Amino acid sequence: MKLFFRDLTEKDIPAILDISKDIWEGDDYIPDVIKRWLNEDDKLVYGAFLEEEMKELIGFGRVKMFSNGVAWLEGGRVKITHQKQGIGRDLMKYAIDYAIQAGAKVAQYDTSSRNFGSKSLAKFHGFKEKKRMEVLECKMRELKLSKSDFSQIRKITNEEAKRIYKKMDIGPGDELNIGWSYIPLLNLEDKNSLWFTNSEAILQKIDIKSHAQPEKPRENEVWIIVYGDPLAACKLISYTLSFEIDKDEIDLVELYCKAEVVKYVKELGFKDPSWEDEPVAVVLYEKELN
Repeated sequence: MKLFFRDLTEKDIPAILDISKDIWEGDDYIPDVIKRWLNEDDKLVYGAFLEEEMKELIGFGRVKMFSNGVAWLEGGRVKITHQKQGIGRDLMKYAIDYAIQAGAKVAQYDTSSRNFGSKSLAKFHGFKEKKRMEVLECKMRELKLSKSDFSQIRKITNEEAKRIYKKMDIGPGDELNIGWSYIPLLNLEDKNSLWFTNSEAILQKIDIKSHAQPEKPRENEVWIIVYGDPLAACKLISYTLSFEIDKDEIDLVELYCKAEVVKYVKELGFKDPSWEDEPVAVVLYEKELN
């Protein structure tokens, strides 16, 4: 199947939204970010078409270029009537070719460990898993917070958080998990998040005001990302959920952590997401570009 590609503009937003409405049962994040994506610098938002006139959009995607030589691939979507025809592979190939031409050293993207279609694309195009963060959740009323000595916990700034992350084990490379995505540590600029540390661990709290990523919590949710010693991380979680959220407004806490932390946070009431039948993780894939 021959496809034709071109850059997308704001005039294409209705067609983009028409594709997006059938993604994730209508819960796609694309409507919240597409206008911003189209107006950002150092990016490509591209569309795929079956005819040379390029009128009927059947798929699209985006490539974000970072200053450290990373080309970030995201937002790949195929119209529901054209799925399972190899179009997703062609969309990713177009993105990879663009990244190479733009001088990127590596291409990266993230996906759920349960997104088998996205994982299949990684294998087909030669991407390798680089790191992962486990995802757990807990309803506020089911939390079993530990009563600990919180005297060593302090609130820190975005800039101080960057310095601490450099000393923490965040896995290979400098990519930092920010919920359902990753970002180069150098590019971590989210003035709406809160950070806490007790020297042995660090915690980021993200709510609906965050602009650090395309996906973000709903109004009744808060996301927490922890790195560091498991027991120290549990203290940060207990402190944050005890004193730093409005329990009348937040119903659900989603937690992102490394595998060694899981058994400890389950003692606080966290469990595997209710919308999955087995553990789920946010996986970062990477492909070196020649």
